[in-house]
Amino acid sequence: MRRLLGMLMLTMAAGTMIPAASAFAGEPPASRPGMQRFGVRLVDVPVSAAHNPRALRYIIDYLAPGQAIHRRILILNEESRTAHFTVYPAAARIGHGLFTGDAGETRSELTRWITLKHGSLTLRPHTSALDMVTIRVPRAATRGEHYGVLWAQQVAHGRSAHGLRITEVARVGIRIYLAIGRGGAPPTRFVITSLTGHWSTGGQPLLVARVRNTGGRAIDLSGQARLTHGPGGTTAGPFRGQQIITLAPGQSADMTFAPGKALPPGPWLVRITLASGFTTRTTQATIQLTTSTADSTWTHLPMIIWGTGLMLALLILAQTLIRHARHARHARQTSRVRA
Repeated sequence: MRRLLGMLMLTMAAGTMIPAASAFAGEPPASRPGMQRFGVRLVDVPVSAAHNPRALRYIIDYLAPGQAIHRRILILNEESRTAHFTVYPAAARIGHGLFTGDAGETRSELTRWITLKHGSLTLRPHTSALDMVTIRVPRAATRGEHYGVLWAQQVAHGRSAHGLRITEVARVGIRIYLAIGRGGAPPTRFVITSLTGHWSTGGQPLLVARVRNTGGRAIDLSGQARLTHGPGGTTAGPFRGQQIITLAPGQSADMTFAPGKALPPGPWLVRITLASGFTTRTTQATIQLTTSTADSTWTHLPMIIWGTGLMLALLILAQTLIRHARHARHARQTSRVRA
């Protein structure tokens, strides 16, 4: 059995409290549902991944068919009233740069492998409790990566001003990235395929790095951008990415950075560093950042020059034709006089 490192995480696990929309959200409630502040944290981390920031937040592992792992999670009631929680696994998916856990107990192949010691918990104010999560992979499991989420959920009830019952649901969760196979874990790799810059219509300079997951594991990318060798030798940054993007193997997405609006237009040497856990990639490029007004001017300038040249050519041609016509008429008049 692999050794595990027990630790209490001070960072909230992936997910935030998300109240579900009530059926009569437009009505002012006579009594508000008793929604509590709560959280869920991962406690056990494999020793080999003790310094991996992703492993400290999510359940990430590689197992062969027939193997099992155990992880403890901590559920916290952070408010002043007793609260009841349910804990359950649900399916998840990755797409468009996002990791999305399905609402409710949506089933998948992975969720059928997961059991919890306590499916429900009642916690007094400002207390917490441990729950044990077991993932047991059957021998006939599908090879490849599987995604899921462990939800801790609270349901609160109230009534509207007209006596209608209101139910609100809030949940927080811990992501699960589980790869199944034999012969060693697939590699974690990604490449930055392009780096571009432009000004938005609102006057915001934007840097966009296109990233592709070329490995065999999902990645959660964060990063920063630094600008040097700008107009007059200026520097700017570092600027953090506007979002964390999640990519399954083979997927691509854009990481966007937004330097301040005071950034002067001109050529910049842009250096971007992206990271997912222990894996990092850095690229740099000289980018011509020009405002949308300048872009528009340079786009239309060739057309203006071409149009002006055409008008001048037509004017010269017209003047030549007029002179030729006058000369021909004068020649005909002269020949008549001589005759």
